[in-house]
Amino acid sequence: MLRIGAAGRNAMPTAHSWCSCGRDFKAFGHQQIAHLADDHTRHRDQCPLLTRGKEAA
Repeated sequence: MLRIGAAGRNAMPTAHSWCSCGRDFKAFGHQQIAHLADDHTRHRDQCPLLTRGKEAA
């Protein structure tokens, strides 16, 4: 799950990425969030809990 938010106008954006496998990361600011979003996408393709069903199909 990836959640991105900002409290209001001119607020610093924050993001939280977590997975049922135990992965749990937070990021603050545009650059860190962009990196976290890329990492989150890579994790979705590699996580053993998420890919287990894909291999069986």
